[in-house]
Amino acid sequence: MSSSGSRLPGDSEANDRHRSEERAEARLSGDLADRLSDYVDAHGEAKAEVVRNALDEFLPASERSQYVLPSDPELADAYLALAGDESRKVTVEVAEDIFSRESHPNTPKELIRSEVLDPLAETGLITVQYGKVGVHPLTERGEILEDSDGE
Repeated sequence: MSSSGSRLPGDSEANDRHRSEERAEARLSGDLADRLSDYVDAHGEAKAEVVRNALDEFLPASERSQYVLPSDPELADAYLALAGDESRKVTVEVAEDIFSRESHPNTPKELIRSEVLDPLAETGLITVQYGKVGVHPLTERGEILEDSDGE
């Protein structure tokens, strides 16, 4: 058997999970390791499943979204944090607070405007004017396809 990545017991070249799936490994220590162990013990789930679910929640999924979103996953998450079924207006400060709290908690607040708000405005899904942010409502992809079929 030739070595291709790190194989697990039961892996073979004929049934090589590495060809069709991504494999990620991480060492956990301290509080994060304790929290994972506590969760696994309390819920009886496999560690791998908990990690997969956590990654699925954390990583942007704009490619699979039912809504029209910016192609940049970071901006898609930011737009989803602001948008809803109705048009909405908030102050720039409120929008920056929402981004800092919900979609970009690791971005310093002083960078939110230049790294999130301004690029999101360039997508046309929001407008920034006179200290206010106008947010277009979420639009389902199907609505766009239906409209283009009718013309």
